[in-house]
Amino acid sequence: MENIDRYPGQPKDEITQHVFFKSVFAITPFLFASLILGLVSLYGIYYGARYQPKVSQQVAGLPLNVAFLSLIMLIVTVLLTWGVVWVWRRNRIVVTNEHIVDIDQRGIFNKKVSTLSLVKIQDVTAKVRGPWQTLFQYGTVIIQTAGEKENFSMDYISYPYQTEQYILEVHRQFVHKVNQKHLEHEEGHAPSADDL
Repeated sequence: MENIDRYPGQPKDEITQHVFFKSVFAITPFLFASLILGLVSLYGIYYGARYQPKVSQQVAGLPLNVAFLSLIMLIVTVLLTWGVVWVWRRNRIVVTNEHIVDIDQRGIFNKKVSTLSLVKIQDVTAKVRGPWQTLFQYGTVIIQTAGEKENFSMDYISYPYQTEQYILEVHRQFVHKVNQKHLEHEEGHAPSADDL
């Protein structure tokens, strides 16, 4: 079973600082549609069980069992809902002491993992658009990178402004640590009188 607090291939000495998940609003339209289909299915099971024996319905010469078809529709709806929730829960951003990793689960068998070293971060931006995102506090976080690597864009992130500040703080701490190591290395290798 996959550990959601780590990213695939994460070295043992790399420490996970925080894991950010997509907001449930990323799948709200599908959950609403699943609820409607589930209610229709339950009504179909009730209707079929209560009235089917009295009514002989036929489609292409075959008896139509409303309760059975509704049960099949309910099972399919539950399985699809489970699949969507499973995929949604595996979409995450893992912030470690060295990297930011964007894990995009795009289907049950399709996953994209993008890794960015903290040293390559140039800027972080949070965007909240419209009243719905403002009211429910979710939006997009964009990490601008140095070099040829494309920017990280993570949508449906809960509390995007706090996430932006957290990533900037982790980046600042990492750069400070790297600079300290660099200064210690330079002090340890100060030129001797013979080198001058």
